[in-house]
Order: sequence, then structure tokens, then C-alpha cells
Amino acid sequence: MFQRCGLFLLLLLATLKGHAQQRQLDSLLQLEKTYLQEDTVRAKLLTDIARRYYSVNPATGAKYALKGIQIAEKLPDKKFLAAAFSAMGGNRLSQADYPAALENYQKALEINQNLGNLQGIGNNYNNIGLVYYSVLDYPRALEYYQKTLSINERTGNKTSIGNGLGNIGNIYYELNDFPRAIEYYEKALAIGESTKNLRSVAGNLVNLGNVYTQIKDYNKSLEYKQRALKINEQLGNQSLIANNLGNIGNVYIYLKDFPEAIKYHEQALAISEKIKDNKAAAFNYLGIGSVHYEQKNYPLAAAYEIKALDLAQSAGSLGDASEALATLSQIYEATGKFDSAYNAYKGYIILKDSIDNLEKRKEVTTKTLQFEFGKKEDSLRQQQIITDAKLQQQILLAAKQQQELKLKQNAITLANKEKALERLAYLKSQADLKIEQSLSREKQEQLNLAENEKNLQATQVSLQKTQLELQDRELQTQKTQRLFYLGGIALLSLLSFFIFRNFRNQQKSNRIIQSEKQKSDDLLLNILPAEVASELKENGRAMARQFDEVTVLFTDFVNFTQISEKLSPHELVSELHLNFKAFDEIIERYGLEKIKTIGDAYMAVSGLPVPNPHHAHMAVRAALEIQSFVRERQKGMKQAFEIRIGLNSGQVVAGIVGVKKFAYDIWGDTVNTAARMESSSEPGKINLSGATYTLVKDEFDCDYRGKITAKNKGEIDMYFLRGGLIDD
Repeated sequence: MFQRCGLFLLLLLATLKGHAQQRQLDSLLQLEKTYLQEDTVRAKLLTDIARRYYSVNPATGAKYALKGIQIAEKLPDKKFLAAAFSAMGGNRLSQADYPAALENYQKALEINQNLGNLQGIGNNYNNIGLVYYSVLDYPRALEYYQKTLSINERTGNKTSIGNGLGNIGNIYYELNDFPRAIEYYEKALAIGESTKNLRSVAGNLVNLGNVYTQIKDYNKSLEYKQRALKINEQLGNQSLIANNLGNIGNVYIYLKDFPEAIKYHEQALAISEKIKDNKAAAFNYLGIGSVHYEQKNYPLAAAYEIKALDLAQSAGSLGDASEALATLSQIYEATGKFDSAYNAYKGYIILKDSIDNLEKRKEVTTKTLQFEFGKKEDSLRQQQIITDAKLQQQILLAAKQQQELKLKQNAITLANKEKALERLAYLKSQADLKIEQSLSREKQEQLNLAENEKNLQATQVSLQKTQLELQDRELQTQKTQRLFYLGGIALLSLLSFFIFRNFRNQQKSNRIIQSEKQKSDDLLLNILPAEVASELKENGRAMARQFDEVTVLFTDFVNFTQISEKLSPHELVSELHLNFKAFDEIIERYGLEKIKTIGDAYMAVSGLPVPNPHHAHMAVRAALEIQSFVRERQKGMKQAFEIRIGLNSGQVVAGIVGVKKFAYDIWGDTVNTAARMESSSEPGKINLSGATYTLVKDEFDCDYRGKITAKNKGEIDMYFLRGGLIDD
């Protein structure tokens, strides 16, 4: 199964995200149009704009970096020129123009060395290491990462030390030296946690999870990936959240926990489709399809794999498309569709060859780039390189491991190709066999058709004989009918008697039906408001309506869980029933409409379905009476419920939800705020929002609580109802 690792690489760049990044970029672009003086301010402004284009549009970012270089070259302080060259290198790296990226980073490095800017030198070393990492020159990348680490340890920059350790861990991961990779990732993680760098912490957790997946310690992998997911959710990076969810789903596939695998891949898919990331969505469809294949749900598996194939092709993801075709071939073979299995597998082989060719071209390009890098670096290498025997030994060991790994991979590739050819031949033979069987069935059907025509002719002769016999019988029937005519008169009299008796029985049945209809109508009125019930009976449906002025009431028992542990189930339900029955009687007296109960919570609304200008006053009076009832109930009881009550006024939408066991319900921000009023109240008290207080302040005494923070609502004005009418 395809495993997307997504190693977390740390380029020393600006790392704003999403809308915040776009807003800052827009502000800088607007400022650049108005500030035209060619000084240090404009040079820094152009460099900042160029950096923010790394992940947005690196081609445009390079243009701004060039402007920054041209201005900075004229300035006496060369640190601005070093920053501009570094920004140009970042945009070239994003464009995969590695020679140009290296050239600009080297220029920035030379300037910072002349200035003695240690932090700048460390950043340049790190980014040069990323260039070498990008073209798979791991020994050279490791050399520069270690230089970065040495400088940052001298300057005491913990954030940069953590970045360098994480990047070194990536080198060992690529070389399959997993113990060393874990060692460096854990060091980087510890520094990220100590500096509260959440982005670095999440990245190193993901990398650790990938290592444990590779060594098949899936429980450990889940632990790290789940921690990374929580942090990325806190940071709000939707792309990383989707990637985390999908990789967690794959770990559950390895563990054969298919329900969890489906859950995580579907959550990731929803995000990938929302942000229109077709490549990520294809990965999620592949994961869900593989689960259904493992469960032998072949039709559903095929549907997901076909969708994954379409998305992968549109995103240009050959690896995902290849995997989808391979799985589809297995599905078609398992369901006996050998012709389709043959075609899918043939497509898989074609794509696999294309991927192999791309890898070969990439290897040639890498060697060429490495050669070009060597030439460009030789001019500066005399003053930069300090011989390190231990490092050279590690580099040679890494190169040897790479060669051995490549030999093993070539042998595996050759063996896989041989297996692929054998499988292709097998599927072709099965497809040919299906065609032969189809031709044989067609010949047999033709023979059966000829036999059926022969039988039809024989049937027609038999039918003619039967018609002659029927004519003789018809003559005999006419004689018999005369006798039946006389008997019919007698039967008619008897039939009249039975009709009269049935009429009497029908009247009795109608009375029973009317009684049952009345019971049904009463039951409907017990579920729905009368106006809504009438509309439902007349039209077969009830339209949702908006009510601009209502007051929503929520109650909740504070100590319900503790009391429920001390009562038997029968006693608990009996006590709840007694309280809710009293609440029903109270709200009916004050003209409120009960909406529903949820566990120990109770919800009602005043002012619908018939609008009432005094909705807030009636709701407050009902709340006071509910409060009084609960207080009276507490007297003399060892295990008594304590209640919180909250009210809010405003606009809602009301209507029927569902088609089975349907219910009348209300929706809107007013309902959510009323729920927050209840949860923000205190035991035994009634909490009013500012909206409700404005409507009842002339009639009821209230105490202002101030602005209270409510979940997902921010700060809201709240008032405690003191407990009675204002004295005249």
C-alpha cells in the first residue's frame, strides 16, 4: 500500500499561512506601490515581498527579489544585499531551479562571511543543505546541516538548532538508518517543546510517526501522529490536518482496524475536497478503496479506486494512478471480470514503466546537477571546508549503503517485472477463455431458439383442436344456463338479506375508525403544535418558518451524574419524569411550546408557532415557576436535583425534521446563545442574555454580571434574574 510520508523540512523562511499570509502580502504590495525611494526601507520591503511568494508564486517572487538585489547593490550596508540574494535563492528552490538556488545562496553566504554575521551564515548553510537534499546528494546535505548546527550552538539560537537537528534526522531517514533518525528527531522535538514552537513540534512528531511506521511499530506510530494532528488542528493548517488524518488511516489499515481506517480517511477526504487538493483526495480514495477490498466489498472498492484513478490522473500523480490500476485489476480478477482485469493491469504496467523512466531521468538530472554544483562550489570551497575525518567516514558509509540499496531495488524491480508479465499472460488467457465461453453460450442459445420454434408450431395445432372442443362444450353450457336462471332468483333474495346485514356492520366499523382517528389526532397534537399538525394533515408536509421574535428557554440539572450513581434506574427515571411533567404543566400555562428533552436537559420556546409580543415576559415567568418548583422539591430530600436555567431572545427557524419518528425543532444562533446562557449560569439561578434583559428589564429585577466569555460566542452581556417583579 502506498505510504505518503511527507517529511517535515525546515527552510529558514517566513512561514505565515492561509488568509493571514495573503493579507500581509496584500499590505506589503500596496506599500510597495507608494514607497518609491530607493533606500534600505525599500530594499527590505522588496525582500519581504519576495519571501512571501515562496509558496504562492515563486516566479513572481523572483522578480521582486531581483528588484531588491538591484537596489541593495547600491547601498553601503551589504546585509540587505545578502538578504535579497537569500530571498532569490528561496524562490529558485521553490521552482526546482537548483543550480540558480545554490548560486544565490552562495552569494548571500559570501557577503555574510565578510560581515561576520553568524546567524546569517547559519541560515545560508541550512538552505544550501536543503538544495543538496532536494537533489538526493545526502552526504553534502549532511555536511552543511552540521555546519549550521555548529554555528547555531555558538549563537545559542534554539529554534535554529531544532531545525538543524530535524533536517539531519531526515538524512538518516532517507538512508534507512532509523535509530539515528529517531535520535535526531527526538532532540529536535525536545527543543521545539521547550521553545513552544508548535509548527516544529508537529513536524517532528510526524517524522517520528513515519519512522515507527517503517519499522512496523504501529501503536507508537499512532501515538506520534495523533499528537501531531492535535497541534495542526490548533494551528489551523488544513493541508497538514488532511495529511495527518490520511496517514493515521493507513496505520489503522496495517492494524486491520478497518472502521477506524475508514473514519480517518473520510475525515481527510472531506478536507482535501474542500481545499480542492486532488492529489490528497486521490490518496484518501485509495485508502478507503483498499479497506473495502480487504473486506471483499468489491463493488464499493471498485467505485473508490476508479474515483482515485480519475483524481490522480487530473493531478498528474503517476504513483497514485498506478496503485489504483493495480487494485482495480485485483478486484476485477476476484469478480471474474478477466477482460477488465487484463486491461487494468496493462495500464498499471504502462504507468509503472513511465515511473521507472522518470526515476531514471531524475537520477541522470541529479548527477548532472551535482556535477554543476561541484563546479560552482569549488571557487568558494577553499575558504569554507574544514576536514572532518569522522564526517568523511559517515559519508562513505552512506554512499555504500545507497549503492547496496540500489542493487537490491534493481533486483526487486526485475523480479516484479517478471511477475507482472506472468500475471499479464494469465489475465489474457482468462479473458480469452471468457470470450470462448461467451461464443459457446451464444451457439447453445441459437439451438434452444430453434427448438422453441418447433414446440410453438406443435402448440398451435393443439390449440386448434382445443377450440373445436370448446365449441361443443358451449352448446352444453347454454342448456345448463336455463337451469341456473331459476336458481338465481332464489339466490338474489338471499343476497339482499346479506347486503342489509353488511350495511349494519359497516356503520359499526365506521364508528370504530372515527374513534381511532381521534386517538391519532390527539397523539399528533401531543408531538406537534396544533397549527403545524393541521398543516401536516392537510398538505402531507409542514413548511419551515422563520420567527423574528421568540425567547428560548434551556434548563439542565447540575448534579445529575452524581445523583444518578446513587439512585436505581427506576428511581432515576421516576424522578426525571416527575420534574419534566411539572415543567410541561408550567410551560403550557404560560403559552410556551416544548421542543424536546435531551437526557436531563429541557428546551422550550415562547412566541411560536403563534407570535406573541409578550414572549420574553411569559418565558421569564415560566422560568421563575420552574425554579420555585425545583427548590420546593429539594426540601426534605437527600438526593435532590439542582438546576441551571438560561434564556435568550431573537430570531429562529422552526420546522419538522426527519420522516420517521419526526420531531418539531428550532434552529439558529438564538438557540445556540440560549444554550450558552444555561451553561454559563450557576446552580439554582436564572441567567438572561442582554437581548432578553432589554425586553423584561422594566418588569423584573436583574443583577448585571458583566461581559462573560461563552464558548464559541466571545464575551456576552449576562444578567441574573433576582427572583421577582419590580415593585411599583
